[in-house]
Amino acid sequence: ALHLPLLVRSDEPTSSFGQESTPYTDQETGLTMERFFGARTTFGFAFTRSVQDTNSSSFIGQLTFPLANGVGWGAFGLTGDMEGNFILAAWPDGNGGVMSSFRQATDEDNPPEVGGNFKVRPIASGISVNDTFLTYTFLCENCLDATLGLGPQATVGNAVMGWALSERAVSNPADPGARLGFHERGFGPFTARWASATSAGFEQIAASAGALVGASNRAVAATPNAFGDSGDSDDEDDDEVPRGGGRGGGGAGDDSDDSD
Repeated sequence: ALHLPLLVRSDEPTSSFGQESTPYTDQETGLTMERFFGARTTFGFAFTRSVQDTNSSSFIGQLTFPLANGVGWGAFGLTGDMEGNFILAAWPDGNGGVMSSFRQATDEDNPPEVGGNFKVRPIASGISVNDTFLTYTFLCENCLDATLGLGPQATVGNAVMGWALSERAVSNPADPGARLGFHERGFGPFTARWASATSAGFEQIAASAGALVGASNRAVAATPNAFGDSGDSDDEDDDEVPRGGGRGGGGAGDDSDDSD
């Protein structure tokens, strides 16, 4: 008899904090950035700040990731542990554009939408979507906040952040509060080299950002320090995947085919 393999949900991260961001120049905006890139998934998250104000709580980010027949979603998070992580997720809106919303991963099967002082404004020159790939460039205003996992004071060096990816369709994709589902394609931590993430062209590109993306009427207030509420494990491997941002250093990048 033919036995088909079962699809088993994995809660094990597919990257490590040893994987560091690297210098990157975005061809559409001309911004010099730092970027985490997963060789197996081709998921990317790039980020940069103003040369003039490295203490700002705002930055420009860019999510890039593959789609499966035009569907899927991707996200970056302020900490390296997905449980309780504050994330910005993006996905095709079903009308030729991109939708995004802030979530807190207190429920990994459907992270609830949250609102607060943080805002996201799309940068049209750095947005594209088709059946196979999505690029979403945005201004993230007041997104760096220590109570959400990563504050400006922790970005003077390296900080551990996170990412997540799914190739499953988002229900009601035009709704910012749409159900996302589990990140079955991959997730995990990486080390973001914030000290190197500045661009002389930041102000010009930031000024081109569009109107803020509104939340749905189901959004709830973000919970401060939710990233620390997931409980401590007794596993010996706890130190290998740090929960919060702000961890300095980071070893050589892990580019093996078994990661990301």
